[in-house]
Amino acid sequence: MKISILNANLSNNCLGRTYLLAKILQRNYEVEIIGPMFGSKIWQPVIWDKSITYKSIKIRGSLKSKGLLRSYFQTTRLINMIDGDVIYANKNLFTSFGIGLFTKIIKNKPLVLDIDDWQMGFVKNNIRNQSKSEFYKYLIDSAKRLYRVDSFWSNLVSEKLSYLVKDKTVSNSFLKEKFGGTIIVHGKDTDFFNPENFDMKKTREKYGIGNDKKVIMFSGSPRAHKGLEDLVDVIAKINNNNIILFVVGIDNNDIYCKNLINYAERKIKKSFKWVNMQAFEKIPEFINMADLIVILQKKNIATIGQLPAKIFDAMAMAKPIIATNVNDMAEILDGCGIIVENCDSDQLEKSINYIIKNSKEAKEMGIRAREKCIAKYSWDIMEKELLKVFDKYDKSIHS
Repeated sequence: MKISILNANLSNNCLGRTYLLAKILQRNYEVEIIGPMFGSKIWQPVIWDKSITYKSIKIRGSLKSKGLLRSYFQTTRLINMIDGDVIYANKNLFTSFGIGLFTKIIKNKPLVLDIDDWQMGFVKNNIRNQSKSEFYKYLIDSAKRLYRVDSFWSNLVSEKLSYLVKDKTVSNSFLKEKFGGTIIVHGKDTDFFNPENFDMKKTREKYGIGNDKKVIMFSGSPRAHKGLEDLVDVIAKINNNNIILFVVGIDNNDIYCKNLINYAERKIKKSFKWVNMQAFEKIPEFINMADLIVILQKKNIATIGQLPAKIFDAMAMAKPIIATNVNDMAEILDGCGIIVENCDSDQLEKSINYIIKNSKEAKEMGIRAREKCIAKYSWDIMEKELLKVFDKYDKSIHS
């Protein structure tokens, strides 16, 4: 059986979830990833993996009114590219789920929907401080550009239509309660994400970090809701020259990332290091040199439906983790991590100091995290759950 996985934008980090699902489904089925590119190329962290088949259309003229019809024509051309026996749309957006619905009707193919974030939560959070005139302008622009990820009407209609789809997968319990479906977490290949495969000392030497330093790491796509400024402030308050804050995943073209670098270098100076976005295959090498992984999510309407994939990277690599009490993170880290409330600076400072000063307990915490990841959040576990969803289609095709 062949599965066509539809992605909303092959050029940004929403491809991360699609890529993960494709790698696991490849174990049992033929898989392709199809979607538009609103950038110049496939998202950098996964472009290196030649085992994945991509079919794409580069969308041009989408920012100018005269390019609207052309953009819709380009987007709908994706339908002709889909030749899988089953369609698996990642995100309930026009350029993935919408294309999937059209294809289901036109080609009479079964459609499965994957929801990994609450997209309307992001939309509502973005518009909450808009003036009336700004809001009305946004609604008009959203109607013109349904193919945009931030389109109000695309998100609203897609969310309403998603309830018509029988088979769904979701990434966390919030989404399951809202949409139903089978939970497929952002799990990890725990055979590859294994600290025994990497040399901490060698990697630290490469980046000029001595073994006497304590590395606190954030790995992922820096965003305003991820509490990185709060983390910088706490590290500045601790004022320990042996602590290094290492951020992995900086995008040099992103304004927020540029501002974050300036802020951190001003507040903690030489205690701050960063590197650009890395290929997925390089991530465990970086995480392995950390003494602590911090994953902060500011709790708001945008984040309550989001579960950071990086929590499983850190667990698989047997690292102690501090995370905020958002979504399922408290349950996931129960017995193997530390939870703080909504980026609370006092709790965060206390937790960081505990990990830094208690190496033995920190190591034991990391070991428990890896054991739990293998038992509940590994690719082997995800594969079993995905087979429950797709096996009936495979049997139907071959019956």
